[in-house]
Amino acid sequence: MFDNAKRLYEIKEVLSINGGPLPISKAGIYLLVSRGEIPSVRLGKRVFIPSYFVEQLLKPPVNTKGA
Repeated sequence: MFDNAKRLYEIKEVLSINGGPLPISKAGIYLLVSRGEIPSVRLGKRVFIPSYFVEQLLKPPVNTKGA
């Protein structure tokens, strides 16, 4: 799934994780980054998303209701 040594992902990598894109467009990710809703690291003109955030997005939701 992920390379555990990798700390930052380019936006194009986030869109193709697990063989399919996340349900958001590249423009949508840039919008959320600009709003501060997605943490990011900028190196020059490049934008990276921290691996902890991507992994958090891919975790299955926790069922808070009693089973």
